[in-house]
Amino acid sequence: MKSEKWVVSDNIQEKIDAHVKTALQDKPIAGLALGLFREEEPIFRQGYGFANLEHQVPVTPDTIFSIASITKLFTGTAVCQLIEQGKLKLTDPLGAHLPDLPEAWQLIQVHHLLAHQSGIKSYTEVPEYWETTRLDISREEILALVADLPLQFAPGERYAYDNTGYYLLGLLIEAVSGQTYGEYLQQHIFAPLQMNRTRVNDPYAIVPGRATGYTVEAEQIRHGAYYSPSGTYAAGVLLSTVNDLGKFGASLYTDRLLSETSRRQMWTPHLSQAQNELKHHFSVGYSWFMVEPPGKRPFIGHNGGMVGFAGAFIHFRAERLTAVALYNSDTVAEPHALCQEMVEIYLSQ
Repeated sequence: MKSEKWVVSDNIQEKIDAHVKTALQDKPIAGLALGLFREEEPIFRQGYGFANLEHQVPVTPDTIFSIASITKLFTGTAVCQLIEQGKLKLTDPLGAHLPDLPEAWQLIQVHHLLAHQSGIKSYTEVPEYWETTRLDISREEILALVADLPLQFAPGERYAYDNTGYYLLGLLIEAVSGQTYGEYLQQHIFAPLQMNRTRVNDPYAIVPGRATGYTVEAEQIRHGAYYSPSGTYAAGVLLSTVNDLGKFGASLYTDRLLSETSRRQMWTPHLSQAQNELKHHFSVGYSWFMVEPPGKRPFIGHNGGMVGFAGAFIHFRAERLTAVALYNSDTVAEPHALCQEMVEIYLSQ
């Protein structure tokens, strides 16, 4: 029998819905899917607006969105699984598995990549990236954008958010597993959790229920510029839904994907104490961000943003809650704020 604390009143769902509609009022967004889950139990799931404006296709909790950098949570999980399997070590140098990389990268460790401490410049910060990815681009071409640049700092010295590091983790997953990145995630994460609508983004595939991404210019919703998902790979290539991400959130209390030891390691700050006291009140684990906003509940998670899409996956460990917000428009989206507000409304009952 379900405990009283799990019961969700219709009034709470109505309050969340009313709050969201007020928050979205007069904001030029295309569509939004929201979900709030307590462990595996859905508390609130709702779509707003349209997955495709031209055909007036409504958003639902099963609408498929590009989740951008939320992908990194799955990349980090896969790497930690391979460590548990004995195929990788946190202290392994890159050169032990990927010998053709630049010499300056050879001694960078798996640990440094997971914690954004490699010192390699993020390829998305190179101006040429945005022009070169208007068309499909090879992995060699992506890495060439930063291969000849000096390290920004010695590995492990400090934190700098780094898409290149997660791109390299994707290559590591393939090198030690013998599977493609997508095959590995499908077999070891998506299938076990029955995340049946989550997949690697293939822009040429017919994906039923896939949302179209939009951008906002001068308060007008427009189609954004096209950038190939071949440029994101393990740093941001996944498609998913609110319902599927809720299943991932439920797994965080179990050993279905990772042992408790590995999960705790992912959620442990991997910076010096001084660097943990960052002005934005967050610290960095292995693919996860631990956030302690002043006067608000602490949470862990990751956001995602790319042309046409924005999202947040945040998890409140003490309250055993997962909140997800996925938009198919980018510049006015506030996914973290809505997630936090949903949680506060629910806990106020």
